[in-house]
Order: sequence, then C-alpha cells, then structure tokens
Amino acid sequence: MAVIKLSIVVVSLDEVMSYFDRIKVYRSTGGINGTYTEITTAMTRPVLEAGKTVYEYVDESGNEGYYYRSSYYNATTLLESSQSDAMQGEGDSALDVISVEELKDNYLFGLDMTDEAGNAFPDTMFQHYIKAAVSWVEQRLDLPLRPQVIEEEKHDFVREDYDKYIWLETDLFPVISVSEIKLVLPGNQVVQTFNSDWIHVNKDAGQIQIVPGTGTAGTILLGASGAWIPFIYGTNRMIPDAFWITYLAGFETGKVPYLLKDLVGKVASYGPLFLAGELLLGAGIVSSNVGIDGLSQSVGTMASPSGGAYSSRIKEYKEEVKEAIPELIRYYKGLRLRIL
Repeated sequence: MAVIKLSIVVVSLDEVMSYFDRIKVYRSTGGINGTYTEITTAMTRPVLEAGKTVYEYVDESGNEGYYYRSSYYNATTLLESSQSDAMQGEGDSALDVISVEELKDNYLFGLDMTDEAGNAFPDTMFQHYIKAAVSWVEQRLDLPLRPQVIEEEKHDFVREDYDKYIWLETDLFPVISVSEIKLVLPGNQVVQTFNSDWIHVNKDAGQIQIVPGTGTAGTILLGASGAWIPFIYGTNRMIPDAFWITYLAGFETGKVPYLLKDLVGKVASYGPLFLAGELLLGAGIVSSNVGIDGLSQSVGTMASPSGGAYSSRIKEYKEEVKEAIPELIRYYKGLRLRIL
C-alpha cells in the first residue's frame, strides 16, 4: 500500500457552490475502466469553501496503480453531480493533458510496443514519458498546461497603470480564475481586498483590471490619483509589491488546445519508439540475414543508433516539433501584444 495524495481543482467555484457543498472521492482498484467505489464518508468529504479552488484528499491505503474520480455533492438535498474523468495520484496531472490510451492510439498506432518476451510495455512507462513531455513543453513554451495555484504573486503599484483601472499582468498565463487581489503597503499593511465582482480578467492573456461596482465602495474613482493610497504614499509614482494576486493558472482539465496536446504526444512518443525500435532488431542493426537449408534472405531496416527500427518515425516527429515550437511561442506570447 501507499499514501496517495489527490489534488482536485474546482473550476467555476461560485457556480458549483450554488448547488453543492461537498466533494466525494471514488476509487477503482481494477484499472481506469474498473468499478469505482466511494472512499470518502460523511465526515471526510472535503467541504467547498469560497475562494478555494484546489482541494486535497489523501488515500492512506492507496496504490500507484489505482484510479480515482470525484463528484460534487450537496449534504442537505443529496444532489450529486456526474463523476469527473479518471485520474491518478500526486504528480500525475500531466495525464490529464494526454492519456496513455491517446498516446498509443494517435502516435504509436500499429507499432510493436512489446519487450523481447512479447510482453506489452507497462502503462507506467508511457506515463513516465508523458509526464516528462508535459514538463518539457511547459518549460520550452513558458506556458503552464496543467492547473497550478499561484499564491500572493506580487506586482508593483505604478501610477500610469493604476490610472487605467489598475492594469495588471500575471506572471503565468492563461488564467483559469482569480481568487483574490489585495492592496498591501510596506509593512504588510492590507489596505484593500478587492471584491471578486470588481475583478475583470482576460483569461487567455492573463491581464487584469479592477473596476468598482455599485454601492458605497463603488463610488471610489480609480482615476483619482491615490484614491486607495494613504496620504503618505499618495504622491508616489511606484510602490513595490503593492498588489498581491492569488490565482489559478494553466488550462482547465480536458481543455488543453489540440495543437499543444499534439506537441506533447509527439515528444512523449520519443522514449517508447526508441526502446521498441532497439528491441525489435537490436541496437545499431541495419540488416539481418535469415538462413534455412541453404536459402538465405536479407532483411533491411531503418535501424540506427538513434532509434532502431523506428528511427524514421522519431525523426519525423522531431522535425514537426521543431517547426511547431516557434509558431506556438509566437501565438501565445503574442496574445498580450494583440490585447494591448
């Protein structure tokens, strides 16, 4: 047995909380398509909280091969949502970007993915390469594919941006949701925690503006210099680390664009293709001879030290990845330029 930690991301939290107040967790010990049984109880079901988008649940009697699903539940009305897609434990959120089945069906279709004894490669091997591929793509593009919570990211107060309804840009984007924005002055003095309905987010570009709503607080004019800044700081053009933003960056589960999924799939296929190609005929073997009763036949292959029998597939994928990288960087980094 192993201790398995699950991270459950609640998208559209306010909408979910209008119907539900708890989270149920289900477990399958028989693989991704097995029978799922609830492992939470009335006392251990995570309670939904305003402003909290990520919830953790620990399975003390888990196993790395187990799969989990979650649902939303109302403890009063007994209303329950449909179950989520299957997931595994901590560190496996990369498998939400592309599954082992998708990798096999779309990028390794028709190829011999077995060892020398004819045993199919274990799913754990494919999972390893998917995780590595997702991390590589995230670093190469400087773009989060998986949901990740960024807590109290700090941004400077700049007079020119303040006068434009507090124009802020998150360090990471896209943005799924913004949980909180605070105005904090030197000495960690919290001057203002902005109402959530004042926060306007361009999610694709990670750009934020704060526009007051109706009511007493809403009568404050952001254009009036220093409206929320005490007199001692009112004439400052810049105050470091004045705005603290807590938000959820990345793409919602199941909503990673196909071009990015395609990039991950091709990168994740390198490892399995290399291993399978080497095992098929042996590393470095370009041809082999088969002889029976004086007759012989030469079998030519695409084998090479860079991937064995499947080196041509690896080369093709690498060329496609090389071409895709600059185009994707240009598109996603250009989102902010197009918005400005």
